[in-house]
Amino acid sequence: MSNKNPYELRFDVLAMAKELCDRQYDMAQQHYWTMIENAKEHSKDLTETVEKYTPKMYTPSEIMRQAEELYGFVTKKD
Repeated sequence: MSNKNPYELRFDVLAMAKELCDRQYDMAQQHYWTMIENAKEHSKDLTETVEKYTPKMYTPSEIMRQAEELYGFVTKKD
């Protein structure tokens, strides 16, 4: 078992945070397409559905916030 230096640990936490953001975005996209199909099946106006359910892409600051939350867990001294 090799110990990671602080930079490697921070990189791993950042990668985990990005993966979490990716998964959240993927889930939002799946929900978006489900709602689009639902609107089409019920002959609803797609404009409102698109505006309401289009997923917002995460930003670098959101990844950093997620990473800080994860890193806080790693450095917590309980």
